[in-house]
This record gives sequence, structure tokens and C-alpha cells, in this order.
Amino acid sequence: MRYLYMLFAVILIAGTGFAQNVTVQDYKVPVSTAKILRLTGSYNFAQTTDEVTTNVTSNNANATALFRYFYSSLPFAYFVDIDAVGGKNFAEFSHDISIRPSVRKYFADDKDWFGFGALDLRHANTFKQIESNLTVGGGYGRYINATALAKAVRIESHLLKEGVITARLPKETMIKIANIIEREDEYRGVFGDTYEKNWYEDIEKEMRATGLLQGGALGAMGILRTQQVLKGINERVNERFFGWDVTAGVLFNLSTRDKSPTNSPALSLGGRFSNPIGWNSQVNAYANMNTPFDSTFFKSVIVTAGVDYFYELGNKINFVAGYQLNFIKRNTVFLPLNEDSYVDHAISAGFIFYLENNINLGIQSSLNRSGLLKVTDFRTSVSLQYNVF
Repeated sequence: MRYLYMLFAVILIAGTGFAQNVTVQDYKVPVSTAKILRLTGSYNFAQTTDEVTTNVTSNNANATALFRYFYSSLPFAYFVDIDAVGGKNFAEFSHDISIRPSVRKYFADDKDWFGFGALDLRHANTFKQIESNLTVGGGYGRYINATALAKAVRIESHLLKEGVITARLPKETMIKIANIIEREDEYRGVFGDTYEKNWYEDIEKEMRATGLLQGGALGAMGILRTQQVLKGINERVNERFFGWDVTAGVLFNLSTRDKSPTNSPALSLGGRFSNPIGWNSQVNAYANMNTPFDSTFFKSVIVTAGVDYFYELGNKINFVAGYQLNFIKRNTVFLPLNEDSYVDHAISAGFIFYLENNINLGIQSSLNRSGLLKVTDFRTSVSLQYNVF
């Protein structure tokens, strides 16, 4: 156990070893937004040959798409999550698509209480129709996207190393630079194709006002380092979120996957938490539970919980890990083992290598233990991922 504590301590030290004048929690903005689209594909082919025959033992392809849209303002927030998986195993095709839009309205600009509505749509090749659920309720908490501030910190570190600035920039300056970085779309809309000139000039202006900019200008090296971070050239700054929220509501089953009668409304409870550890890593956690409002209240329960973590080993290498737990309890027993509940476990770990601006190479292993029979499945995969934006 002590080795586990030592490892955790090393991670914390690595994440906080470079003193900054600004922390993630300092970043308070009236509007926070993020947009992500990632495409991943893989193909596997194998065959065996002897003196008589040639047998193809594996011929499958898989593709995944992940889309996230995040918008949060003082009075209003909405999220769109889309996960799509498609594959082909010999002549058999499969797919699994989930779409989860949600919206929340805060009761006051300076308060974190909100009402929300969320729609969950899913369809797979084994479904007879789209499975859909609607959840409405209320909650408390906020999320802030601090990726722009993380980029400002990365730029600052490069400029300090190159001698472009003489010391770390004040907290107020870092926040102003992050706000300029976040307004990239605004600069593009006002200045057109040459917006980067004005974008960089405004960043330079904030640095010059501190008196810490050597020669009073970024210079060629400063502009190069700034551009590398902001445009993702030989650099990768992961999304940074911080905050938490808890929700309680009623889940309405609008349609089932097999065209059977819809289920009773259910109590739905949930919570999320995200926080960077220093400027090199982040942890995200979540938990959700629902139970029907009928005679099986808290006798039939579904719980999903998980945590994921990433650590930036360098500008182009990330370590990622995750764990997810699913707990299913029914009012009736599961045959043939006469059990009324079971737990699924899934753990994964791997590395992501950023080869070019938007192309990533992933190497990952996963261990799943699932179902009543507690089947254990170990997999290792190598994949290419393309970040559209």
C-alpha cells in the first residue's frame, strides 16, 4: 500500500512542481464553451496457411466518432454528447449510436441552482427501434472550461524557457491573455483570414504592460512558440474543466429498444466532478443512479459510476487511464444463478501520441469483468485518431 501512496505523491509533485502565479480556479468567465470532434478507426486482418488451404481467421474493421459541445453562461447552459461506433466482422455489420442533448437554466446569474432537461437516444443493430428517455429536474453546481488558461500557462512556460520574458506573468495578466485566446472566433469574424496578426498583437500588448517582456516585443521566437501552442503545431493542450454539479429528477422512458411497453417513471440522481491536478493532469468522475417509482422502488436499481485521468508526459505524449462500474439490481432474480444483482467492472490504461496537428496514435489495454458469470475479457488495441476540431 505504501508504494501506492508514493506513486500518488510523485504524480502530485509532478503536476505542481512548477510554481505559477495563477490557478485553474482563478478563471471565472461569463461564457465558457468547448467543441470536440474525434474520429478513430482500426482494421484487423489475419489468416493461416498450410500446404492445402488458406483460412482467414480475422477480417474486421471498427470506427468510432465522439462529439462534445459544451456551452455555459451565467443564466444558461447546454451540452450535446454524441458517441457512435460502427464495425464489420467478416460480412456482419454492427452499429451503436447514442445522442444525449441536455439544457439547464440557472435561476439567478450569481447562484448555482438550476432546472434541467435531458434527452437520451440510443440505437444499435440489435434494437427494433430507438430507445429514448427524458429526464427533468433540478440541481446545483457549475462547470468552467479553463482550456484557454491552460494554453496561456503553456505559452508562458515556453517564453520563460526561451528568455522572452524575465519572470512569470502576474495572475491578472494571465487571465486577460486567456480571455483573448478564448475569443479566437470573435477575432476571426472581425478581421477575416489575417486575424492571427491582431490576435497575437493583443496578447503581446498584455505582456508588454507588465514590463517583463524582453525588448518590449515577443520577437520571432516568442511568436513561434505562441503560434505552436495556439494552433496545435507540435503541441497538444488537453481540455481542462473544473467544477462539480449534482442533479435530482424524474426519468421518463419514452420508448424501449424492443417495442415492449414503456417502463415506469424513475427517480434519477447524478453527480459530476472535474479538477486539474497542477497544469499537467486532470481527473474527472461521475455517478448516476435510477430506480422506478413503483412497487420495485429501490428494489430495482441501476448505478453507473466512473473516473478517468490523464497526465501530460510531454507536449506530445499523454498517459490516460479510466475505471467504470455498473451495478444492476432487479426485484426478480437473474437465472440460472438465482442472483438478484451483479456488478460490471472495466479498467483501461494507455498512451496517446500526437503525431501531427490533428492525428493521434493510441495504444491502450483494457480489462473487463462483466455479467452474472463474471466473464473476464482482456484487450489491447492500437488505433489512429483524427481530431476534426
